[in-house]
Formats: sequence, structure tokens, C-alpha cells
Amino acid sequence: MKTLAIDSSLSAGSVAALFEGSAAERTFPVAGEHGRRIAAALAAVAGELGWSPADAELLAVVRGPGSFTSLRVGVTTAKAMAWANGARLLGVSAFEVIARQSAGPQEHGSAPIAIAYDAGRGDVFAATAVPATHSPTGWIIGAPGLYSLPTWLASLERGACISGPALAIFADQIAQRPDLLVAPRAAWIPTAIGVGNVAILRAAAGESDDPQTLVPDYLRPSYAHENDSRSSR
Repeated sequence: MKTLAIDSSLSAGSVAALFEGSAAERTFPVAGEHGRRIAAALAAVAGELGWSPADAELLAVVRGPGSFTSLRVGVTTAKAMAWANGARLLGVSAFEVIARQSAGPQEHGSAPIAIAYDAGRGDVFAATAVPATHSPTGWIIGAPGLYSLPTWLASLERGACISGPALAIFADQIAQRPDLLVAPRAAWIPTAIGVGNVAILRAAAGESDDPQTLVPDYLRPSYAHENDSRSSR
């Protein structure tokens, strides 16, 4: 299945083309350039595999978590292309992408992975990925939540595996928990190839999204929901 994948969940991002075991990927080295570079980058990666974006049969995009502007660019682009091409559309969770990247063949493969994003103001937006044989990707994602960093760290049991973009931001604080297992640094950030692989597995299981109804899952909820969430903890 000719697949184009987009990750615009963070200030920088990437796109990829995947087909029959081959993949090509481009990253945006300058933060905030998704909108200006994404169309050309998609054409470039598809061209590396010998086809054009109009040939794509599956459009995969990170639906969240992420910032408002960045996610909106990626999701809108994927929806428009899927609509124009008559291609299947799948929005995937970056938590699931990071879980697959972080597990690998090593000891983390059969254990839950706690994944955190920097949500600003000393908070993290975090969820736990749990191995699940009944999931097309091998993982299910628990309900994410907004936590202060100390609260999240205190909730982690000794020996827990952790990953996600927040690890780079809060390196000093996380270093105070040497009992935690830290995933390889290269796995902390979702890649477009990882996004495409998740979508391909989910598409093979018959899943898809409607371009008219797919919406981003933002990194931080509205202030009203955020206050409700905090008051309940």
C-alpha cells in the first residue's frame, strides 16, 4: 500500500513515504516550517520511491498530542490529500508511535512504557502504553492526563520504562530517578516512518478515519477542562 505519513506534532517534524518494505523520510530542520515545506517534502519522498503524492493509497498523520498550530497543519494536509486522492486516512496517536520505537527487541518489549510530553508550566501530558496482543500494533494507550512533573515522576514504579519528548526537557529532574529505565534517546520523538508503520498495521486491520470528522488531539486541553481535571486529582 503506497503510504504517505506526516508528523507535525512538535515544533519540528517529518514526512515519509512507505511502499513494499521501502521507505523515504524528510525532516524539517527549522522549527515551525511545516506549512511552508510540507507539500514539497511529500512530493520528494514519494518521488524517491518512484511515485507521486497523487498515487498515495493511505494518508497517515499524527492526530496528537501536540501543539495547536503544528498539529493543525499536518492533519489538514492529510485530510485534504485523502479527500482529493480518494485515499484511506488514518490519524494515529504519537504515544503509540513512541511506544513501538521505544520497545524494540530489548527488555522493554514486554513491559508498559510511560510516555510524557512537555506541556509547559512545569507540566507533562502523559500516558502509559501497555503491550496488547489483540491490538494491530501490539500496544494500547491508557487515558492521557496532564500532571505536574513531580506528580508524574512520583507515580512511576521502580524499574518503569519511560520515553517521550519531555525527557529531553526535564533531564535533570529525571536523572534523580536512577531506578527508572530510560528508552533510547532516538525513540523519544515520533518519526514519520513510525507513523506510517502504525497506520499500515491499523489499515490492514480494517481501520480508517473520515476526513470530515478527524480532529487533532491537542497537547493541553482547554483551560476549563484543565481546571476540571486538576480539581478531580
